[in-house]
Amino acid sequence: MKQLDILIEPSFQSTMEEMGIFSNEEYNSDAVLFEQGYNMFYIEIEPGEEFIIKAHTQGHVDCSEITYKFIRKKEKWETDEDLRDDEYDADDCVMFSLSPGNYMFLEDGITIKELES
Repeated sequence: MKQLDILIEPSFQSTMEEMGIFSNEEYNSDAVLFEQGYNMFYIEIEPGEEFIIKAHTQGHVDCSEITYKFIRKKEKWETDEDLRDDEYDADDCVMFSLSPGNYMFLEDGITIKELES
């Protein structure tokens, strides 16, 4: 099975803080975006492995070559039908994002499942 590569991107706000810029100050947004891009990195996940997307970051999954499935966790108030409403058309998927949280790349090599925190 092929490993999953996830591009980790720090948030704009956390990048500003790292640069010592506060939101009430004037700043060059292009410089912040450059620094944000500079601080991106990939993590490699093997099938069957759990992984974490840390706070103040998000993960990007490229599904242009392999169509990955995403199973998000069910909220207490949701039904199984609510989850089916969130399914996307796999043919239209180019990339999707993962919010901070715990995930597992399942053994089938195409499914990413969001776990309870």
